Amino acid sequence: MASKIVLHIGLQKSGTTFLQHMLQDNNEALAEADVLYPVPPDWERGKRTVANHEWSSYGLLGTEYPWVSELRASREEPSWQALLDQINAWPATVLLSAEALSVIRAGAVHRLLDALSVDDVEVVVTARSLGRSLPSLWQQHIRNGRSMSFEAYLGGLAAQRDKGWDHIETDPDAHIWRAFILSRLVRRWSEAGAGRVSVVTSPGRPPALLLERFTQAAGLPRLTHVPVADRQAHTGLTAPETLVLASLNAALRENFWPERKADRVRQVVTERFQARERRGGKVVIPLEWRSRLAEWSGEDLAALQDTGAHIVGDHGDLRYDPDLEKTSPPTPEETGRAGAEAALAFAEPALQESPIRRNARRLRRLMG
Repeated sequence: MASKIVLHIGLQKSGTTFLQHMLQDNNEALAEADVLYPVPPDWERGKRTVANHEWSSYGLLGTEYPWVSELRASREEPSWQALLDQINAWPATVLLSAEALSVIRAGAVHRLLDALSVDDVEVVVTARSLGRSLPSLWQQHIRNGRSMSFEAYLGGLAAQRDKGWDHIETDPDAHIWRAFILSRLVRRWSEAGAGRVSVVTSPGRPPALLLERFTQAAGLPRLTHVPVADRQAHTGLTAPETLVLASLNAALRENFWPERKADRVRQVVTERFQARERRGGKVVIPLEWRSRLAEWSGEDLAALQDTGAHIVGDHGDLRYDPDLEKTSPPTPEETGRAGAEAALAFAEPALQESPIRRNARRLRRLMG
């Protein structure tokens, strides 16, 4: 049985996927240092780009995750058991990484630690400031098919936060704040029995600095860094591109497009966006929300310092400063150019299609 478990709980948009790539790539070097990073034998199934342990945890915690059905949980039970078998067969340190563990409630934390049945458990949280996280979360919200404005998105989060911690802890839909109020996240794990909780601040760039901080916090040997440009990574959209995609999502929904076809449309448009050179500015916090966000950030950092968590990195990486917001909102011209690119994503293939293929496609549509 493992003598120690290190749980990496990477908050969304904090460089989690990058770190998981590094751990997977350095799997053999870690094993030589008596650290097991279990790579599930079927990790490539579905849309996963890197091996991690989130899906395995579904097999234990199931519907504790708001997006996991009972059917999905039952399907993942063998994956959880396989992971547990690997942990029980390894005599030294096991390192697990799952972003979704940041949202589970206190009862589920206890269930997980009891199931792992290892006395020595350390938790390493990777995080960055709300000012960098929330724009990325809204952008992901849009990429998942929604059309809500950033202002409305922030309004919904504010309403959840204003209901207080008891609501956040019990309401499944308040999971974002269970993760992003760091002081509460730290306390949830330390009170459940984790011997040490570290918070690694994400600098954004260079990624090698994040890797250095993470290996220090997790007590790992030096890992080989493969540059992000040389591998599959999460590439964001710009502000005008996100606005166009939100409008496109609304149009797809109003015209009752099937989910699978709508997903394909979003994929084609997103790939077109990411290939162009002049893309516009990044998504930033709207002006009317900046003071509120600074208030949240200050509250959270003050509370974090009272938890006794070990902070690795620069505290400033976690603080939101409105004065550092230098990017202007997208202009109509930038948004128009993004809309034109979205149209070209489908116009060019259609124009290149031969008359024979076009007629065959029309015939199939008439017959189907």
